[in-house]
Amino acid sequence: MARYPAADILTSSDHLANTVQDDGLEDPNRAQSPANIGIMLLRHTAKRLAKEWVEVLEKDDKIWDQNAFNDLFRRGSRGTKTEDNLIQGYGGELKVGILPVSIFASGHTYFVQRMHEKLTLDPYVVHATFQYSGTEGKRHRMREALLWQDAPEYYDPPGGLLTFASDIPDEMLKSSGTVDGHFKLVNHQLLQIRSALAIAQQLGRTLVMPKLWCGFDRWWAPHHGKIPGSSTELPYLCPMDHVFEVETWLRPMPENEAGPTINFREYSFLENPSVPKELLDSAVTVELVKTCGNDTSCLQGGGEAAPSGVKKIVAEKGFSDLEVMSLLHNYKDAKVLKFSTMVGVFSGFEDRQKMELFSTRLKRYAGLWCCKHAHPGHIWYDMEFDVIPHKDRHNRLWEKPWEPLTGP
Repeated sequence: MARYPAADILTSSDHLANTVQDDGLEDPNRAQSPANIGIMLLRHTAKRLAKEWVEVLEKDDKIWDQNAFNDLFRRGSRGTKTEDNLIQGYGGELKVGILPVSIFASGHTYFVQRMHEKLTLDPYVVHATFQYSGTEGKRHRMREALLWQDAPEYYDPPGGLLTFASDIPDEMLKSSGTVDGHFKLVNHQLLQIRSALAIAQQLGRTLVMPKLWCGFDRWWAPHHGKIPGSSTELPYLCPMDHVFEVETWLRPMPENEAGPTINFREYSFLENPSVPKELLDSAVTVELVKTCGNDTSCLQGGGEAAPSGVKKIVAEKGFSDLEVMSLLHNYKDAKVLKFSTMVGVFSGFEDRQKMELFSTRLKRYAGLWCCKHAHPGHIWYDMEFDVIPHKDRHNRLWEKPWEPLTGP
């Protein structure tokens, strides 16, 4: 801001592509998206605009303050710009500049595009726009990016943590550039998360979410993978709120309707310097194998509980809910259980009531992807897409293999 003393107004923008390669002001003739009033500098020379802005809003409470500002500052705007990328606005009275979208970042240029990383720039401020789970979703994005400071107890949850190494096949990433490809990629991850949620529920542990990869971006309108005008590179590491209803997940549900609460943490949780060293040191690796064969040191489903006091155990895949407790209850004092995989790990619930309650909870967790060029164009994720038959969250009965279906 000190670099542009001639500017009467500097404002952030909803523009989703950088027009400069450094930390200078955006080219105003190319960055034509609406100014975003979340981050602004108005010098005293802009008092007349500020006064008129207030008057416009006080006359009509249905006018969006951001639209009113854009109408005012672009009034009589001239295309001529200075060497510093300032233009004449507000009828030619004021010099206005668009702050660089890379370091005065929106929720898209920072969390989705990671523009600052590509340009090797240090962001000045992040505005959690372009997200889909309300205030909780904004807070979670900040946590994922290690930009949020919680109370000390957040970093040492009761019951301990459960983590797993996510399986992301290269072929799925390469073929994720269609709606079908995107859902195949995400559904493969949903199966792993579903197993991890079931095991975390059985053990009373908090699940550390894995990194999520998406083939298509999410937006409020139809698109072909990228928001029009954005410089998104696909596939991309997607925020949790692109796939899950973070706000709903954090909202308490009656246990008699949806089973025990399953707590979670952001994928970057164990990288946070606020996590106690004692927690990180109290970890046990659970290596999962397809079959134990003749390996007598391998714990098999339904066998004896794991011996305590070791840092690594090997177990056969295909736990039921009861076998989870049988094999792992000796490790209740370990702060972190690190599973080597979640592919094919959980075989299901022997307790039918638990299964039904768990299913109810899952239906509320999944979010939607938007949008195809159709009406309606949105498609809901289904964490039980592989179960035939089953009813989805909208009570639609699936008696055939799941496919991306728009609506309702």
